[in-house]
Amino acid sequence: MKKIRFVINDNTLTISYKIEKNTFKDLTNTNLISKDDLVFDLKYFKNNIKLVAGFLNVMLKEDSVTRAIIDHDELIILGLDLLGYMPMVKELVIKPDIPIDFDTHLAILKNDTLKVINCYTIPTYLLERIDTTKTVKIETRNEVFFVSNFLRVNNLNSYSDVFYKRKIIVNYEFQEVDFKDFEQFLSINTYLKTIYFEYINLDLVKNVVKYLREAKKKNVTIDIKGTPNNLTYFNALEEYVRKSKYIKKNNIRFKIDYTEDYKLDNFLKLLNFASLKYIFVVIILSCFLGYGINQYDLYKSSTEIDAITDDLADLLEEFENFDTPEPEPEPEPPTITEPSNPTTPTQPSKPTYVSPYYKNYAKVISVLKEQNSDTVGWVTVNNTTVNYPVVQALNNSYYLTHDFNKNSNSLGWVFMDYRNNPYVLDQNTVIYGHNIAKDKLMFGNLSETLNPNWYKKESNQYITFNTAWQDMQWKIFSIYKIAATNDYLYNTFDTQEEFLGFVNKIKSRSIYDFGVEVKENDKIITLSTCQNSGKNRLVVHAVLVQ
Repeated sequence: MKKIRFVINDNTLTISYKIEKNTFKDLTNTNLISKDDLVFDLKYFKNNIKLVAGFLNVMLKEDSVTRAIIDHDELIILGLDLLGYMPMVKELVIKPDIPIDFDTHLAILKNDTLKVINCYTIPTYLLERIDTTKTVKIETRNEVFFVSNFLRVNNLNSYSDVFYKRKIIVNYEFQEVDFKDFEQFLSINTYLKTIYFEYINLDLVKNVVKYLREAKKKNVTIDIKGTPNNLTYFNALEEYVRKSKYIKKNNIRFKIDYTEDYKLDNFLKLLNFASLKYIFVVIILSCFLGYGINQYDLYKSSTEIDAITDDLADLLEEFENFDTPEPEPEPEPPTITEPSNPTTPTQPSKPTYVSPYYKNYAKVISVLKEQNSDTVGWVTVNNTTVNYPVVQALNNSYYLTHDFNKNSNSLGWVFMDYRNNPYVLDQNTVIYGHNIAKDKLMFGNLSETLNPNWYKKESNQYITFNTAWQDMQWKIFSIYKIAATNDYLYNTFDTQEEFLGFVNKIKSRSIYDFGVEVKENDKIITLSTCQNSGKNRLVVHAVLVQ
């Protein structure tokens, strides 16, 4: 019969087992009370642990005992509980050469008396938890901390790793130590959602499920990599899942993750004719639905843009003057230091090339700024539908999806690069717009500039871009299409040579030689839009001439 044995020797208390054939019920028998061999019935000890501790404390005090040894692995947790009532004992040696497990770690956390514990080894994630919550020092006899394959493969190096882990990987045959660590992992972790098996056999899966059941885990997906070897177990797994009440009741889901190679090699096997018909119908319906949604969005956005442009046309008409009276005084632009090199152009005369009558753009822009404070100018390209107020945001993405009224709109609006100075123009002012070719909205009609009948006509070679402070005429010197790039979007230049090099580069791309000279102190304007589903860019460059 197992009894628990206490021996006091050399200021050390040793806790061990003693197996006896006879049962002693009379604990007051003086033959049993000895520092060399104090024995208690195991059941009695478990039921009266505080009483035994009180009895032992008297004996420990006489011999000034401050150290204890636990001699058997089954007594480790019982011994730690006992020592919690024995404040004289400050040091404990756990003699069995086994790693500290999760239950022992919990018993250590409960003990408030020990200052030093010597053991064989302890997992790093349990040691971390003890170090952060207790002042006890853990000494190990094995200098190298043992890490099981389970801990290593899943990078479970700290207690927080174990606690928060959502997905674990199994890619090997579990050994006893792996199952032990997996059991401890389940005791700590509260976030597990997926177990991914790269390697399986039926017994391995059953044992993993057994530990899940013992840990009372629910809502876990068991994802099995669909390799040829793993799929040989498919039928047996299907039968096992069908019969398991735990799996059904606790929402343990099984899923096959087919590899790309397997899908290619076994496509027809994975799909029957009915499945193919269903998928085909879903694809067709999805295409029609997507097309319908896109067309509706385009129609809705176009309608909203048309309403805005109608209002703008009314505004322009309001400020038409066939008699060309003296314009109202223009507002002074904010005081801003001119960049080096470029010179400020003189105030041009009122243009007459836009229409047979004068439109007071300064007044128009002033009114538009009350509606949208982002308004910075107005751009017009002759014999195209490009005739819009220009806005500027704090980035180059806002007006890709918002209209002039700042409402969400997939057609966006015509806008100036956020890096440009709208008051004192940079050497290269860049203006963007979507290419809405179907309805010729924004820069959707700018592709007309690629037509020789358009660009060879002299009156079409002038662009109007006005601000509230300047009415300006710009002459086109380069038109081209190019693969998506940003090398034409530079706004300022450090030297005149750098600017001229830039100009020569963009002139060399032009589909037509306009014979226009651009000097080192000139300013240019760049119109940019997408073509070919965003793969290419259509770019028009013009130099300020008036």
